[in-house]
Formats: sequence, structure tokens, C-alpha cells
Amino acid sequence: MTPGGPGLFLALAPMDGVTDWVWRELMTEMGGGRSGIDLCVSEFVRVSRDAVPAHVLSRECPELAAGGRTRAGVPVALQLLGSAPAAMAETARLAVELGAKVIDLNFGCPAKCVNGHDGGAALLREPSRIATVVAAVRSAVPALVPVSAKVRLGWDSDASLEDIARAAEAGGASWLTVHARTRVQLYRPPVDWLAIGRARASVAIPVVANGDITSLDDLRACAEQSGCTAFMIGRAAMGIPDLFRRLRGWRGRALDRVGMRALLRDYAARLLVARADERAALGRVKQWLRLGAPFDTDMAELFARTKQLARLHDMLAVLAAPCAGAASSATAADARW
Repeated sequence: MTPGGPGLFLALAPMDGVTDWVWRELMTEMGGGRSGIDLCVSEFVRVSRDAVPAHVLSRECPELAAGGRTRAGVPVALQLLGSAPAAMAETARLAVELGAKVIDLNFGCPAKCVNGHDGGAALLREPSRIATVVAAVRSAVPALVPVSAKVRLGWDSDASLEDIARAAEAGGASWLTVHARTRVQLYRPPVDWLAIGRARASVAIPVVANGDITSLDDLRACAEQSGCTAFMIGRAAMGIPDLFRRLRGWRGRALDRVGMRALLRDYAARLLVARADERAALGRVKQWLRLGAPFDTDMAELFARTKQLARLHDMLAVLAAPCAGAASSATAADARW
């Protein structure tokens, strides 16, 4: 399923250093493989002056070896970040040879270290360069492979948003994802879903709305303000892993404290199987708790209790211990959304 088709489209957003392939696999297996996720986007692969070699692409996106899909069958877009058209094009061509089904181009990353090296949101200041990079990638891969672009509203204002959207379309983008903040905002509020509607109205290609969608009410408000039927969700999925199922209205039991802790233990175990060392696995579990904390009080309490832990064994012990209020939590979770 791709944006612009019938029905609700929901994508799992890329978050650098967070949404690794192990996490993507775990998320798309929610609900017995009926996760509600239509598309995952990988963490960005940085492309400098030269094309990225095959072994790096395969390391960053192991799903390439499985036809560009997670084990649950959800397609994964390989995201590339860079500003050199020839290198981006050659990397995309190689990625498709390796199995990529979708190429996504990152023109929205706000990190100083990325922007300082002429990548990510830096190109928002010169929309014509976005068109050039998209066109180079589009011409390098087969027509049946979608090439999407992800942008923000602009660098320090949304004054050039329509130009940015039209540049992506002119380059041949199959669809456009708009994060409803400027680069200068980073991740601070507020988001501007109405501005996404301006971008949507300025192009004929589908537009995916991204930014602060944390509930069904948010989804409805974003849809009303932006006019979009396709949405991308990132940080909220850290605190509400079953959010995609809820947004679709699929009947099911909410993930309670016990289930969330079991999910975190499963994540740690999978990281170890994937040959992460214990320190790295511990760091990833803490990161999940930290990012999930704003959305879930139990995750906030767990993060406060465990953020100083130095051993994975101790973290797993905390996650396996009986949790206070588990009985009432489990009872509440019997209610179906």
C-alpha cells in the first residue's frame, strides 16, 4: 500500500539512532503481524561525495536481503541523506539491486552536524537543489520503484513551503512527507498541520502528514487541517507501540504495564541475538524508556529508576519484577478501544 490509495495510510517514521531494524521488526510483529503499519522508513544512510557501498547498505537495512520487507511482510523504505546528486543516484541504484522496494530522500533532518555538511534540512534553503537530487535518484532507479521525499515546513519559516513541495514534485517524487515544523524549531511545539495543507494543495502527488500525532483525536484534527489521508508517526510509537492498531479502530486489548515490560525484555533479547553487546542493548532499552516517558507514566517511572543502571542484567531484573498496580492495570487493559 502506498500514499494516495484508498483507505488510511500509516507509516512508521525514521528516527536516527532509534528505529533500527530490530525495533522495526518488533513493531511490525505487533498484533501477531497485524500491526497497522503500512510502511517503515529506515534510519538515514549518509551519502557524501561517493556512493555508499553495498555492505554498508545491507548493515543499515538488513531487510534488503528479504526483498525490502520486515519479517512480518511490511515494506521498508531505505532512506538516503545527502546533497551530491550523482552519489545519491548511484547509492539508490545499488540499493534497489540489493532489494529496496522504496527509496526515501531526507531533506528534513535538523541536526547541526548534518546541516553543517550540506545535508538534510540544509537543502530547504534552496528548493531547486531538492529538485535536482530527486531527479537524479528518480532517473537512476526503475520506474516501478517509488522515490519519496521528506521535508520540513522550511528552514526558519514556512514562506517557501510551496516552493519546496513543488521542487520535490518537479524532480519526480512519488509522494512527499511533510514534518509540520521548521528546521529552527527542531522538535519544539507547536506543529502546524494547516501548513501541510498548503503543501498538499500546491502539488498533485500524495502528501503524508507528520508531527505530533499521538491519538485518534490528533489524527482526526490533522486530517481536517491538512486534508491528508496518509500519516507518519514516530515518537508516539515509543510510548504507545500499539498506536497504529488503535488508529485503525481494530479491536484489541491495550498494551498494559506487564505487556510493555515484556516487550522491552523481548527487544533486549533480540538485540543480543543480533550481536549487540550488553552495553549497547542496555542503552537502547533506556532510550526507548526515555522517549516513551512523555506518553506513559509507567515508562517515565521506569526510566527514572533505571537510567543510572550500568548492567543489562539489572535492567532486565527490574523489567521482570512484579509491578505495583499490575492487577488494576491488567483489568483496565481488558477494555477494548
